[in-house]
Amino acid sequence: MDLQKIMAKAKDIARSSGTITTEQLNGMCPNNMEPDDIAALFAALRTEGIRLKDSEAEK
Repeated sequence: MDLQKIMAKAKDIARSSGTITTEQLNGMCPNNMEPDDIAALFAALRTEGIRLKDSEAEK
């Protein structure tokens, strides 16, 4: 998994609102991610101040 590439895309998406949807994040991630990789991704999102939301409609 290339966490840096995923985070760069997530930052671009979250730039205006500070959020990214689970659907957007799932679209960026490979299907074979290991639990440790997922935990690292969520930690990186938190560090960058990017909040995860379930859908576009959620505020």
